[in-house]
Amino acid sequence: MQTEKNAADSERYYPSISTDTRTVKAEEIFVPLRGDYFDGHHFLHEAYERGAGMLVIANDAPEKEEFLKLLDTDEDAPDILMVEDTWKAYQDIASGYRNVLEASVISVTGSVGKTTTRRMIYCMIESQVRAEQSQRNYNNQVGLPRTILSTNPKTQALVAELGMDRKGEIRTLSHIARPDISIITGVGISHAQYLGSTRDILDEKTSVIDGMKSNGLLLINGDDALLESWVFRDEPDISYWYVCSEKNVGRLERDGSPVFWAEHVRIDSEGLSFIGRSNLTPDERWPIFLPHPGLHLVPAALFGLAVVYAMGLNMQEAAASASKFVTTEHRQELFKRGLVDIIDDTYNSSPESLQSALQTAHMMAGGRRRLIAVIGGMRELGRYSKEAHLDATNELLCADVDRVFLVGEETKVMRDAMFSDPIFSSMFAGWYETGEEAINDVLEEVGGDDLVLVKASRFYELDHVVAALINRNA
Repeated sequence: MQTEKNAADSERYYPSISTDTRTVKAEEIFVPLRGDYFDGHHFLHEAYERGAGMLVIANDAPEKEEFLKLLDTDEDAPDILMVEDTWKAYQDIASGYRNVLEASVISVTGSVGKTTTRRMIYCMIESQVRAEQSQRNYNNQVGLPRTILSTNPKTQALVAELGMDRKGEIRTLSHIARPDISIITGVGISHAQYLGSTRDILDEKTSVIDGMKSNGLLLINGDDALLESWVFRDEPDISYWYVCSEKNVGRLERDGSPVFWAEHVRIDSEGLSFIGRSNLTPDERWPIFLPHPGLHLVPAALFGLAVVYAMGLNMQEAAASASKFVTTEHRQELFKRGLVDIIDDTYNSSPESLQSALQTAHMMAGGRRRLIAVIGGMRELGRYSKEAHLDATNELLCADVDRVFLVGEETKVMRDAMFSDPIFSSMFAGWYETGEEAINDVLEEVGGDDLVLVKASRFYELDHVVAALINRNA
């Protein structure tokens, strides 16, 4: 319900929408959202005083009557829209705006690598089309609508990240975004504490197809056994292509599926290089160089190549554009201090990303004195936590780690496993409840031309360990 004076006006214009009164501007729409511990309706007065053009108010909000009376007493009162649920209203507004956008929407979801993949795709297309991407991690039920509502009508491609913490979120976000192309980076056990089994996580990630356009394209991590089995079992009613490592190409292309893969992967302290290929154009080669070491960048760049191909853009130009990619803080960020190299991968941790980080470190450590790892616990793994950390213990052996410092409650199982097996006697350097407690011992251990990997979930703030190493070797 709008004000009587404007109820018949179908051309009312509001410049933008805000859910935060600290940023509300004159004539904007203010939508007060509700959560477990907050209610945006408490800030309706602030929005009114800041000149909001419309207030969206829930029918059961205690503030409703007060603001409806303003319509009779204040000729400059904002329009008022009464709704059953302000969350649903906010999402419906974003969905409506999405339907008038001409931009192709490329959505990125998955248990690991969403942000890197989203940023890589944007890097590879923005020189050829007018493109936008999610800002920061605007990937949830507030962030995605904000991303869509802020998109310029003239934008040709929007790369949007779809994240989740609870069941049903990806399906909801997909119906808001209506993707033309969707990427599933992988199905891991991140957030298993909230979602349950790996089957539940698989169902959540693959629900991204529910809101896709009928002529849409799904890009799948072909190295992920769960995703591959889902394709064969459910036979999704949508076109799909694979991105995978070279060893899996033959199996995936047997049924005629398009596949993108990497050959001649090389990593050193100068960066990452490989040759991109696809059975869609068997004679073509796309050389990729990224000035950042990190195996996690290989699938991200391959997804980028697949998107570029699907959009009909210049592949060689896109491949060259990858060299402009800049890593974000604490995601396999490399620091050189004297003879010591430090890999800062402290933004987050999961079984998949830890394995990738250890493989990267192993490839970079050739010829060095030692590979030293500072490993913090992986969070939110629920019932999979013990198994995942025991697997990580074996990954340390596979990566030929010379010394390892363990941090956090979750890594106690790794500590105990190392104590019980003499093969780890020379590797284990200590266990600590917090990163701060480990700093002095790490500083004493590192020297010569060591390579140091620091990897953990943000909870453990192991970026402080990285800072201490950088400052010590500055």
